[in-house]
Amino acid sequence: MAKNYGAIRGLARFEGFTDGVFAIALTLLIVEIKPPGAPDGPHGYTSLGIAMAEQWREHLALLLCYITIGAFWLQHHYTGRIYARSDHVFGLINLLFLLAIVVTPYPIRVWCYQFGTPSEPAAAVTLTVGMAATAVVWMMKWFYGMSGERRVMDDRLAPDFLKQMTRRYGIATLILIAAVPVAAAAPQIGAGLSMLTVAWFLIPQPSPRYRPGQEPRREEKEDS
Repeated sequence: MAKNYGAIRGLARFEGFTDGVFAIALTLLIVEIKPPGAPDGPHGYTSLGIAMAEQWREHLALLLCYITIGAFWLQHHYTGRIYARSDHVFGLINLLFLLAIVVTPYPIRVWCYQFGTPSEPAAAVTLTVGMAATAVVWMMKWFYGMSGERRVMDDRLAPDFLKQMTRRYGIATLILIAAVPVAAAAPQIGAGLSMLTVAWFLIPQPSPRYRPGQEPRREEKEDS
């Protein structure tokens, strides 16, 4: 039997808390954009349309942040069918993952505001390091779940399915790490590679597969 650390709990409160952090992180993105005429917004413009268009960097940052955080939330939502329980260490790793999520807008905004400037190479490295760090923490959760005879994963999942998902997540993480030196040499290529890799996880992942005769009941699938 796998050794767990601390109290073993179900995932209801674990997922509820994590979903709440994601929701706040997504909601706060628009707060950073100050509309023309607002106390902290642009002033002295002659055309409202031009003033809003000149905020394109802020709009780009909003879009990229939303895509990135949204992609990681979709994977968190998806793995709710893979993880079956939590313990203290799993919770700690998840807190580290959530820290990476709430910090995500910063490196993205740095790059958007420095795009096309002499500081773009450093900004692109900042962006790619941020994306790679988030992916690494995601893999920490995954490998902890896989360790110790799947200490927090659903025991019924087929081994070949878990290997498939390990390859998917692992390859994506390696690409995000490789994007860091690429960004140092070719900033826009490195940043684009990083963002495209994250955006790839917006597409549906394979349906979980189970050991023969151990598939969950329909009611369990719909409730989880």
